[in-house]
Formats: sequence, C-alpha cells, structure tokens
Amino acid sequence: MIAIVKAQFNSEITDLLEAGCTDYLSEQNVPFTVFECPGAVETVVYATKLLSTARYQSIIVIGAIIQGDTDHYEYVCQYVTNGISHLSAMHTTPIIFGILTTQTELLAYERAAPDKMNKGKSFAETALFMIKAFEDLDQLVFISLASME
Repeated sequence: MIAIVKAQFNSEITDLLEAGCTDYLSEQNVPFTVFECPGAVETVVYATKLLSTARYQSIIVIGAIIQGDTDHYEYVCQYVTNGISHLSAMHTTPIIFGILTTQTELLAYERAAPDKMNKGKSFAETALFMIKAFEDLDQLVFISLASME
C-alpha cells in the first residue's frame, strides 16, 4: 500500500501530479490512498504521522512551490527539502520527494501535465522501484544471515 500526500496549494499543478501518479499505480494494480493537506510545508508533518502508522510501503509527497516576489519561496523550499530529507534518513520507508520547485507556473505545468514530462508518473515509478529494491535487499540480508548459521 502506498500513501500519497498531496498539497492543495497550487492545486492546478498538484492535481495533475496526482493524476499522473494515481493513473500509473492503478495501471500497475498497486493499492494507494491519497491524503490532502493545505500546502507543501504540511506534507512533512503529514508524512511523519503516516510513517508512525507503519501501514505503508512508501509515501509519495506531492506539492508545487512556485517562486513569487518575496523570499517566502526560499524558506518553504528549504523547510520542505530539509524535512523530507530528515524523514528519509530516519526511517526505512521510502519517501518520494514529489515537490516541484519552479520559477514559474508554466515550468511547473510542463513538469506536471500527463502529456508533457508527467512527473507524477515518475514519482509512482520511483516508489515501486524503491519498494522492490528494499524487498530484494531484505531477501539478501535474510539469505546472508541464514548462510552464516
């Protein structure tokens, strides 16, 4: 089971990212649940809470931070990047960083649209890759430990 945490802020972009992600997961018959929160900053605490449930094989955080006329963009990017990095380092559940950070809405759209770069699909592909890689690693560790006995 995969959790998707989607920021509602800049929803014209995050909705496209979600669609690319969920369409791909559905095609692969992978179960998922979508959770929404107000903005990219809140994805960090939402992912933290989901990690504490130990119910998900991977968590994909989706958001769009688009540069404006103030320094707020820099602070939000830094907070979210540091927050997700910290969570990833502290937990063994793969957290996929699906937060776009762009200078313009057009650049965000180019990355989000299913008929363009379709980063939402890329986030889902990465989650599935990491789940499989961790399962393979667990199997290797098990085999290595069994051969030592």
